[in-house]
Amino acid sequence: MDTTSRAIAEYAVSMQRAPLPAGSADAVTRHLIDSVACAFGALESRPAQVARAIAGTATSSAGASVFGLAQPTTPEYAAFANTVMIRYLDYNDTGNGGHPSDMMSAVLALGEARGAGGSQVIRAVHAAYETYAAVRRGGLYGNLLRDKHVDQIYAILGAVAGAGVMLELSLEQMGHAIALALTPSIPMRVTRTGLISDWKGCATAHGTMNAVFAARLAGQGLTGPDRPFEGLAGFYEMFGLAPLDLTTLGQPRNGRSALQSTGLKYYPADYNGQGPIALTLALRNEARLDEIDQIVVSVHWGGWHAIGGGAGDRDQKWDPQTREVADHSMAYLVAAALVDGDLNVDSFSESRLADPALRPLMQKIVVRDDPELTREHAGELPRWPSRVEFVLKDGRRLGRSAGPPKGHPLNPMDDRELKAKFWRMSDRVLNREQGQAWLDTLWALPALADIRSLTNLYRSLPVAA
Repeated sequence: MDTTSRAIAEYAVSMQRAPLPAGSADAVTRHLIDSVACAFGALESRPAQVARAIAGTATSSAGASVFGLAQPTTPEYAAFANTVMIRYLDYNDTGNGGHPSDMMSAVLALGEARGAGGSQVIRAVHAAYETYAAVRRGGLYGNLLRDKHVDQIYAILGAVAGAGVMLELSLEQMGHAIALALTPSIPMRVTRTGLISDWKGCATAHGTMNAVFAARLAGQGLTGPDRPFEGLAGFYEMFGLAPLDLTTLGQPRNGRSALQSTGLKYYPADYNGQGPIALTLALRNEARLDEIDQIVVSVHWGGWHAIGGGAGDRDQKWDPQTREVADHSMAYLVAAALVDGDLNVDSFSESRLADPALRPLMQKIVVRDDPELTREHAGELPRWPSRVEFVLKDGRRLGRSAGPPKGHPLNPMDDRELKAKFWRMSDRVLNREQGQAWLDTLWALPALADIRSLTNLYRSLPVAA
């Protein structure tokens, strides 16, 4: 076992019997409520239908539940399908790159199969988030991965750590699980460039599924490469990277756990758009559409690269043909918010995407990489600053700036706002009595003796045949 694998494995094994860290029960509960709300809005999406169809071909004596599927399936299929639905709307939580709640379904699937209690789930999710954050701050930050054309590798490693905690793997087994999760699962950044496909919302689901499979294989004695990071032709040599610094794995940073440093989303769009959407809505009543000559959106380099055309994909971003492109298009997000006075799940319907009235307005939008905002954004807890300016035809300029957007750890959503998000999404598929039953069970997570009282609800969700 190489040094990097050992650091993750030792931490995961230590968490199997560790007391619940302060604040973790409340944080996991809130992030799970947020994740379930996001899944409600994706039940009828094409990726969800495909994932449920595949999951429905299998049953398991140690099975796990899928949102909207009547019978349990394998933990791997459940982890994939549920993550697809949590991730589809691009509405679930976000850390310092990526969406850590993509990993939750791995823990819940294995927890259901084992009849685990809520406290065990919380411990495993906490370990997954801590591993995710430590890998990123230890060297695999977002811009580096973009330069290497690699997608969100930290979710795979975090998910396998959480899976190992749930399965109570030994140190040796945990090392093999890490190798078996990493070696076949190096994701390509092409997932998020150019004409974005359904796979954008499925890529981390695939990594989560592989993490479950890897942990189960290792638990049965299967071995993986002993030096997946540091060995000949290993991860570091493959990408020319220095070894990760994992000395702070599991340690609070500035008084916050990884969960407490992870934000929730107020709008169903890429996190780089959260600030500009809010600023656009704030400016909306200060000028008529026909008075606007240009809209200048300034963000940090990563925001410009991800959704502002900075990856050489401006043509696709300024003429989105799919919701996957639209929710990663700053031009579309700002134009839709400006015209509609809101940005919600229905902003990405086929009819809204096809509305020709948005295209001329989008051509007035310029997205800039602002070095000052890039400097302000930098740090262990990125601030996601942004600025929006309307340049009017008479020469006037109307502008506003913002720091951390609503939902950011430094500008958090309170429980009232979290419940409002839950109800916005649950009202689409459940009546109020059913929704309240879900919400009550979710809030009770820390006290659940068996999480099947929660996951059994998954199979009751109504979906079209």
